[in-house]
Amino acid sequence: MNVEMLAARSGVTVRNIRAYQTAGLLPPPRLQGRLGLYDAEHLGKLELIRELRQQGFGLDAIREMLAHTPDGAWPEYSLVSHLFSKSFFTVEPAQRKAIAEMATHWGKTASAAQKERLAQNGLYRPIGDDAVEMLSPSLERIGIQLAELGVSLDTVLDLQDELIRHTRSIAKTYVEQLFLGLIQTVTRGKEGAADASVTLDAELISQLRALFERLRPLAIGSVSAAFPVVLQQEFDRGIQKRLKQRKKSR
Repeated sequence: MNVEMLAARSGVTVRNIRAYQTAGLLPPPRLQGRLGLYDAEHLGKLELIRELRQQGFGLDAIREMLAHTPDGAWPEYSLVSHLFSKSFFTVEPAQRKAIAEMATHWGKTASAAQKERLAQNGLYRPIGDDAVEMLSPSLERIGIQLAELGVSLDTVLDLQDELIRHTRSIAKTYVEQLFLGLIQTVTRGKEGAADASVTLDAELISQLRALFERLRPLAIGSVSAAFPVVLQQEFDRGIQKRLKQRKKSR
């Protein structure tokens, strides 16, 4: 394939393909005269990079992952990313909602800046110009209950932004150290050599899916298990801090 064909098949622009090559994420093409030619390995690696970028990984993190992935395994790793992306880790279906309705529980219309935050914070997938898919309806219901308690929309948005920022960091750690690491362990174990080209047959795909099915609730449950303990600790620290400040002000 030439670079235009590679871009069309991968869904990645020619400009980004060149940028990934410059960044060392994608090997250079094989030259035929002045024409650069790309093959299935380039395509598989590029599809994997695209998936990881969509999941929020930076170029440095992706470079580290690619450096520890067996040579020749890119099409198979791309297949794995499709098997376990989009909805594998979600626990509830998305719900559609008009952007204009997203602040009605606060008794007002959201400002342009608030609508932008609602549409861009990662919990909502834009659908056209006037609607979104709520990727976590349960979290929106919590926001509604906070509105009923008198918590302002800006405060709820601040809480959501912090929640996303910290949980995304936790999720990246789980993906990099657990899920991708286990894919590497399973595939290497099948071939018996670290540099072998991996073939994902039906048996291996089934093995990976069964493993991830067991890991999914453990990863999600670990966050739920740790948060109440940490919340209590931070509440106690916060109270003690306020008491010390009050004593100093007297």
